[in-house]
Amino acid sequence: MKPQNSIPITLLALSSLATTASAHNHFAAGIVDTNQNNEPDPGEPLQLIGPNGTNSTFHLLPRPVGQRCGGHYMLDESPRTLFPNDAFSLTVQSDGQYDIKGSHHAHTGSWIWVEVVSVKGPADATLGFWEENASIVTELFTTDQTAGLPKFPISEGVDDINDDPQGHIHGRAWTADKPGSYEVGIRLVDLSTTGPGGGPWHPPSQIYIYHFSAGPNFQPSLQRNPDFTATLTWQSQMGIWEPFQTGIRFYIQRTKNLSEHSWSTIGTMTGTTADTIRFTDPSPPSGKVFYRIAFEWSNP
Repeated sequence: MKPQNSIPITLLALSSLATTASAHNHFAAGIVDTNQNNEPDPGEPLQLIGPNGTNSTFHLLPRPVGQRCGGHYMLDESPRTLFPNDAFSLTVQSDGQYDIKGSHHAHTGSWIWVEVVSVKGPADATLGFWEENASIVTELFTTDQTAGLPKFPISEGVDDINDDPQGHIHGRAWTADKPGSYEVGIRLVDLSTTGPGGGPWHPPSQIYIYHFSAGPNFQPSLQRNPDFTATLTWQSQMGIWEPFQTGIRFYIQRTKNLSEHSWSTIGTMTGTTADTIRFTDPSPPSGKVFYRIAFEWSNP
């Protein structure tokens, strides 16, 4: 496969210089027991019961072409060697019909969804999520988007007055297409139509802000060595998903000028779980020289 993308960097003229276990969290939707009667009364707002993940940063790591979500920075529930405990699922407490009765569960007949209400991150970046076994992204939204943001169900039933609101859906993958920090605001909403007056049983929750860090950024740096070799260093953290992923294949390329067809590949390296990766050019040409790192990466 030919490299699908590359980041070129300009260097100074060299001649002028002397297995891991994995776990994930469940953040469970229920209600605020406003009158403290231990019953899910109509009109009591939704909330996440107990820990909600808003004090954590969840890491989206590079996913190479050929893998699920390939070409994106990604987080799902698969075991990985870096940040193995970052994964999480948004669930809903059961009323006892299909699972153990959950603390402060929503009213029977509630149909709980998550609504994305705000997104912040690098300029022109895109976030999204992929449902389990999806071959293409399920929803995409941009960091400057203010309307048309998506909703997704976390209750597993349907809009029915007798249905358990419970939900425990696995396999959703969160993705981003640029490195950097992101904030995603979500709230819980009840989309049922079987409550009082043909509306929902519960009003929406407060807005919860989730923090994501997508990276690394493959921008290399240069060091000229005393023996006149040149070493390129760049971030390599792949967060290998075992046993499927062996890392992104990097192509180290060099040219004396910046014409499109003048680049030649002088070596290859495969990303690992190390913090950085290094490649040394044993015989840089005299005069000014340019390097770039190309890699098998594309955004579908």
